[in-house]
Amino acid sequence: MTRLRRYLGERHRLLAWTLLIAGGGWVALREYPPELAAYADRPTAVAVLSGVWLAGVLVVRRRERRAWRRLIEATPFEPQHDGGLRRPPLQRSLKGNVITAEPVARGLVRQRAVRVEATAGGVTEPIDVVLTYVGSGGTDRGVQTGTDVLDEQFVFEVTSGSNLASVFDAEVQSALLDVSIPGELGIDGRHVSYEIPFTRVRPSELGAVSKAVATVTARMEHLVAAGRL
Repeated sequence: MTRLRRYLGERHRLLAWTLLIAGGGWVALREYPPELAAYADRPTAVAVLSGVWLAGVLVVRRRERRAWRRLIEATPFEPQHDGGLRRPPLQRSLKGNVITAEPVARGLVRQRAVRVEATAGGVTEPIDVVLTYVGSGGTDRGVQTGTDVLDEQFVFEVTSGSNLASVFDAEVQSALLDVSIPGELGIDGRHVSYEIPFTRVRPSELGAVSKAVATVTARMEHLVAAGRL
């Protein structure tokens, strides 16, 4: 199911639908009798095919909008603003910080992602850390934290940072282990974010990710207040 969500998102389904309509029309013109093919070349036939294609596009986009609305209804997140957007940015308060969740574009070919983010106040030292969720097999790559379960589930990469061991305390590790959806947790300076590589996210998955982001952020702020970060 996760693989389907990752590789058969809205953009890829629209592309598949477009290719299906185009290919179906091309096959029809080649296989049907000449008199029918001649009729199919007329503007009326083109208009019918265009109408069918447009109807399919509207169905796919409506389903995506409804899925995002259901996510809003089933979680503590609320839209920041709507403005007619199909997937408006969301926000909630958790562990004393504002957590945002919004779709982000990743180019023309790749699916849209969902970025869950918070900002830690007071951080002055440069920090650049990425944890990539792999589910299993993470112990063969990246930096080892010493917690076998966490190292198995995430690949830990550090570009710069200080006193990071104190950031990933027992509470942070517990929150990370509750995450069960592909993505990357990044600490970039003051920003803590988790980017999910698709937009069809379940309420429980968004809840676990937002808790992990909030827990890391709160831990960083605690260390700043204690003069340890």
